[in-house]
Amino acid sequence: MKVLVYGSGGRDHCLADSYADSQHVDKVYICPGNPGIAYTPKGKRGLIEVVKLADFYRVAEFCLEKGVDLVDVGSENPLEEGLIDILNEKGIRTVGPKKDFVKLESDREFTDKLLQKIGVPKPEYAVFTDPLKAKSYVRNIGYQVVVKANGLAAGKGAIVCEDAAEAEAAIEKIMVEKIFGQSGNKVVIEERKYGTEISFFAYLDGEHIMPLRMFAQDYKPAFDPDDTESIQRFGGNLNTGGTGCYCPHKLLSPWLVNRIIKEIVNPTVNAIYNELGWAYKGVLYFGLNLDPYDNLEVFEINVRHGDPEWEVLARKLSTDLFEIGMAVWEGTLDQVKQVWNNQYYVDVIAMEGRSKASRGWNKGYPGRYGKGHKIVGLDDIGKGIAIYFAGVDEDEQKGLVTYGGRVLHVIAGDQTLEGAREKAYRNIKKIIFLDHNNNNANCMRFRETIGL
Repeated sequence: MKVLVYGSGGRDHCLADSYADSQHVDKVYICPGNPGIAYTPKGKRGLIEVVKLADFYRVAEFCLEKGVDLVDVGSENPLEEGLIDILNEKGIRTVGPKKDFVKLESDREFTDKLLQKIGVPKPEYAVFTDPLKAKSYVRNIGYQVVVKANGLAAGKGAIVCEDAAEAEAAIEKIMVEKIFGQSGNKVVIEERKYGTEISFFAYLDGEHIMPLRMFAQDYKPAFDPDDTESIQRFGGNLNTGGTGCYCPHKLLSPWLVNRIIKEIVNPTVNAIYNELGWAYKGVLYFGLNLDPYDNLEVFEINVRHGDPEWEVLARKLSTDLFEIGMAVWEGTLDQVKQVWNNQYYVDVIAMEGRSKASRGWNKGYPGRYGKGHKIVGLDDIGKGIAIYFAGVDEDEQKGLVTYGGRVLHVIAGDQTLEGAREKAYRNIKKIIFLDHNNNNANCMRFRETIGL
């Protein structure tokens, strides 16, 4: 069988890698992919091949020409732009929701109203299109809030606020300065909750549901809590697309999994299938909060795998991913058996840190970051460590260089969480981003506390 994964980041590389491990698959294409994939063992053997295609219609033509059996669309933007619809019109099997269904992620107000209607617990919220009214609201409610852009924002559209002044500043950034573009035309202001974040995933096939009985802990803050120097320099511990992840989550138990399915997942999927009437085929990602009083609430729903959550879940999942993907298309998820290995997995993300610019300095991700820094040390990575590439490019002289803020993922597994952490950190310390403007100093950074 042949599979095409559409995407370019670490999650998409991980999807391609997992499909390539399937006993049914002998070729995986990834479009548009990234140059790092060619440096991996599967890339060198041609098992995973990067292809560049001009547009979605060309993707469909390519799939028909090559006899691609399944397409998995890993990222939210091509889903919202209608790639699934175009492929399905050509009779191509897919994993991912149609364009109309992406509003579960791209329109927070729509989803919040749906959850409220069906009685799925979520924080108190209010919606605004006028920044002045939004600012007046946060000045008067008296409790801490999270200010969220209503549309897609690459996983970074939520700003957690300590007080009214921070909330007003967040509203200004999102609605006036438009740091998330048109997604900031409307904001959802939500009560801030305290507790433990849980990332929970389920596959849907239009009729059945397969909740993954495993969940992960994602780390959103840019810096470790004790990194006061960086936090002060950035004006706060900013939200990111994720700085690392581990699984199994420390709270994982059959009791909690059952409770999440009963209270959150089943009512939501029932509403999708029966109230909305959607034949949804793909992934749902439930961002949950469990507070100290055991209240379970939804703070977001996304229409794809999490990044970096999928990078650790995929390593732990022993069920053949191609069999899951085909069951999603064929409506046979009720026949798939979940199998998980007994390892712990830790993903630490190598990010662009402070680097010398042509004038002054780049703060580094999640602020302005440099590009084109040569990546060295990959040949020294230990056996059994997975490297998934995200923000990379290729230079004729330097070879593989940095291109994005989150550059690559280092994933290690072990019988214990402590062992997995030790392996991940031992190996990420072998990697160097050479700052060509600063005597080739290392400008790579990573969080030290993933998994603690």
